[in-house]
Amino acid sequence: MRSFSPFPALLLTCSVAFAGAVQSRANVTLHYPDATEVSSASGVALHAYNVVNYNLYMDWYAALSGENHGFNGRMKVSFVPSLSDPLDSIRLDSNPAYLHIDSVFSGGARLATSLSGEKLTVYLSAPLSGTDTGTVEVYYHETDPGIAPAQDSLQRGFYLYYAGEQTVGMNSMNVPATIAYTMSEPSDARDWMPCYDEPSDKALCEISVRVPDGFTAASNGLRVSKINNNDGSTTFSWKENYPVSTYLMCATAGQYALIQKNADVDGKSIPVQYYVYPQDSLQAVEGSGCNIDTVISMMKFYSSIYGPYPFEKYGMTGVEPFQYGGMEHQTITTLNRADEFNRRDVAHELAHQWWGDMVTLGTWKDIWLNEGFATYSEAMQLQHDSQTAFQSEMDFYASQFFIEDSTQLRYAIYAPPAGYIFGLAEYYKAAWVLNMLRNLVGDSTYFSIMRRYRADYEYGNAVTSDFIDVVDTVTNSNMSWFFNEWIYEGGYPVYTKSFTQAGDSLALTINQDQTNAPIFRMPMEVDVWSGGKMTLETVLDSLQSQTFKIYIPAKVDSVTLDPNNEILARYPGQNLTAIDQTTTSPTTYALLQNYPNPFNDRTEVVYKLPKSGMVSLELFDILGQRIETLVHGYQTSGTHTVAVSGAALASGVYLCRLIAPGSRLTTKLVLEK
Repeated sequence: MRSFSPFPALLLTCSVAFAGAVQSRANVTLHYPDATEVSSASGVALHAYNVVNYNLYMDWYAALSGENHGFNGRMKVSFVPSLSDPLDSIRLDSNPAYLHIDSVFSGGARLATSLSGEKLTVYLSAPLSGTDTGTVEVYYHETDPGIAPAQDSLQRGFYLYYAGEQTVGMNSMNVPATIAYTMSEPSDARDWMPCYDEPSDKALCEISVRVPDGFTAASNGLRVSKINNNDGSTTFSWKENYPVSTYLMCATAGQYALIQKNADVDGKSIPVQYYVYPQDSLQAVEGSGCNIDTVISMMKFYSSIYGPYPFEKYGMTGVEPFQYGGMEHQTITTLNRADEFNRRDVAHELAHQWWGDMVTLGTWKDIWLNEGFATYSEAMQLQHDSQTAFQSEMDFYASQFFIEDSTQLRYAIYAPPAGYIFGLAEYYKAAWVLNMLRNLVGDSTYFSIMRRYRADYEYGNAVTSDFIDVVDTVTNSNMSWFFNEWIYEGGYPVYTKSFTQAGDSLALTINQDQTNAPIFRMPMEVDVWSGGKMTLETVLDSLQSQTFKIYIPAKVDSVTLDPNNEILARYPGQNLTAIDQTTTSPTTYALLQNYPNPFNDRTEVVYKLPKSGMVSLELFDILGQRIETLVHGYQTSGTHTVAVSGAALASGVYLCRLIAPGSRLTTKLVLEK
């Protein structure tokens, strides 16, 4: 899922305000298997049967026609026993606040049932064992709770909006067209269909929806029929030929225009579809943001790094209103209409087809395997076009995660606490973990890891330990130290430094000053500037305070930790210079990294001049357009500091350039508001 903020009381437009909109999801309820269901060592729920196929029929005609706000449904569940004991009953998840069970049949015989909480127990007419396949048909209706259906806070699972002025949550808005859709992640499938609502139980599915003529329904897999019922209604039927978790099943119905092309991906012709409001058709075809050709290009890119696109089609439905940025329903992503042509949102949800849909998390404790993987894929899609855009995106992820970590709750990526299953650590910190892993092992090995992970778990489920095992296997090493500190522990390193020089020996001391976080073991690049030259060294920092001896034959002017920004860390005091250089004149031109960086309203740029002369210091935007001339004129030798105000600037990446006789230096400034 792309995009709701985990902040209970703070609504941010982060991930996708650079890249769309992160939106609040205050009404998330996470259900765990109950105590009577045995759990495996990995936390994946074990239960007495496995679902083979869901065959669902829903009649949305009356709801979309405005006759009532609910619908009638029939769920046919096929299943096989999973334990050695004979199976005499099955339990399905069904929320009685929304679903009313009318009857359950098997082979024409009515079955007894009981309901406890959200568990519907169906008693079979004869026990099943071995390889026997059982089938039950549950007839139900989604109740009309007697409320205005446009109130988001009171709808779950099934959402219905009528065209016109509506009250949505606390806001009044004009709904452009009548629409109905389902949205389940993490555990709301039970609010619109009886099912076994755990991500670890994947099954095939068939979904049919009856709608008024003029409406188009979309769902998982390929459409197998469109039947005109000759009564003012049409029934659309879809079949998913690959296993799917219940939270990734969906149906959407609106008065759509369908834009479709076939993509030639890895020698296969894959239908790519945009279900859009008719007025958005041109944008879907040739819009400057993300049109259907852009989506096809993204599919080809992801296929080149992760292996072939895993399903029979890829579609997107735009909906309005929608509480979130997007949701990666298998083969048919749901997108907020405001974001359906946003390149980053589309890239994120498309990446989920590999990571989340094909390889699905085993438990909700492993949510980073979905969201972190899709978020980093989104950044890599930018990197495919521009390294600068990629680095800017990664910087943004870091800054937003730092805000959450400092203002909300510090927590580990694995098994996030209540309220933070969709926290920024699961998206942005997790993306950084993958980036750091990639930097550690190199591109070739990293993508070998991803392909092996796919090969081992495609169309199934994986937990965090499974991914770590793949990393260890491909690298032929034990990477537990890396995952222990970055996945199973919270926080990040805060590095400070000091250094002295005696002859040709530089003594560099690196301190880790973080609290409520582990001491991190990380290889770190160090940029040493001396004698007009830059020397790049690599050290393995693993202690709270550690001193490294580096051979440097010339006088050291400055040292920068992690100059290429490869570690998710903070570096207060990065502009420290050698202790014995604080009072002496510089010997070379130098433009140091501004501090603080990123900055909000004000930062300082320090530069050094070995001799007096004409100097220009200018600020440019990322496109190379001059924003401001900070200094222009004759200056004396020595160290100079200039304040840069961000008051009149928009958030983003800026370049500061120093031009002096025989020297031209540039550094990057990141402004965040």
